[in-house]
Amino acid sequence: MLKLVEGNNMEYKFICQNSNIELREELKLHISRRFYKNLKSKNTKFYVNGIEYELYKTINKNDIITFDYNKEINDSWQEDSRCLDIYYEDDNYLVVNKPNNLLSIPTKAEPFSLYQQVIYYLINNNDLESVSILNRLDKDTKGLCLIAKNRYAAYIMNPIHDKIKRKYIAILDGILEEKEGIIDNYIAKDENSNKRYITDNESIGKRAITYYKLLKVKDNKSIVEFELKTGRTHQIRCHVKYLGHPIIGDKLYSNSTDEELMLFSYYIKFYNKFIDKDIELKLNINLEEL
Repeated sequence: MLKLVEGNNMEYKFICQNSNIELREELKLHISRRFYKNLKSKNTKFYVNGIEYELYKTINKNDIITFDYNKEINDSWQEDSRCLDIYYEDDNYLVVNKPNNLLSIPTKAEPFSLYQQVIYYLINNNDLESVSILNRLDKDTKGLCLIAKNRYAAYIMNPIHDKIKRKYIAILDGILEEKEGIIDNYIAKDENSNKRYITDNESIGKRAITYYKLLKVKDNKSIVEFELKTGRTHQIRCHVKYLGHPIIGDKLYSNSTDEELMLFSYYIKFYNKFIDKDIELKLNINLEEL
């Protein structure tokens, strides 16, 4: 897939990979169904070898498909020009180190977020099409976030839990009884608050799987590595509370008086299809200093 930026439009160009196939069916092999529906709703014009084509018409291998996409930018969000801590960037993906006390996505109550910082950065580098934060972190969770810089890059990463390996480090209150293990249960949302809770009832909860390994014990605290196999809201925070050892600084799920939530998204690994390469990134965390 090639992209040519011209003003507020993005030109997409594909080479047909099949013979005797309808244009709409070939398109669905290159872009997400959601994106395809969005294009149709805008009455987007599609071209094959430079000639306007109807979606039901048949095309053949090596035909060149092009269309223009008018970029959508939500002007209602306030601009956030704070600098990004960038760990990796190419034409399709961006990995940044998100600080604590920053939402991944803005809300009406808190209009500043990582999302707007990324938008501001890409606009100023003439590289904005769309932004998808693939592993959204809680406001108080620090660390690596993987961001897709276009819809297709986001689409090929789904389901993200199968395609992105994510590891976290947290400092827990008390000493874990088991040095390693798997937590596999269901997490449901509390109807009266922003909190989640563990349940055995799969009809009201979503399955959540977390692997954990004790790295170090220090001052009646456990430094633990977590690897997520699912991505539920507050998953690690709920699971460690379930173990009886909440995260230091977690005021939502414990009575902690520490100001900072000691939870770090410290490791990400993903396969970058565009360059046929595994990308592996890690924060340099000194366990002795935690």
